[in-house]
Amino acid sequence: MSTWYKQGVFGELTQEAAEGLRKLEKVFKHIEDIYVTSVREGTHGIGSLHPSGKAFDIRHPKEISIHEVRGALGNDFDVVEEPSHIHIEFDPKD
Repeated sequence: MSTWYKQGVFGELTQEAAEGLRKLEKVFKHIEDIYVTSVREGTHGIGSLHPSGKAFDIRHPKEISIHEVRGALGNDFDVVEEPSHIHIEFDPKD
């Protein structure tokens, strides 16, 4: 299992968002690769956490369900299934 970044993806994730990606790497381990399609680049909606490095997008996994992704990340992450990707952001609810 490897983590790949789409060409043109740039910018660092915050420590918390990077930890979320590491959690997914543990879940995906020995199953399939993770493809990060966006971090800070590109145009995002108003209120997006991408510019702050608290959000990233991945391709839809083939072998892992959206429920497994949500379960791996816990309540501090929002996981939104979009038509072309899964949007993941560190957004704890206090």
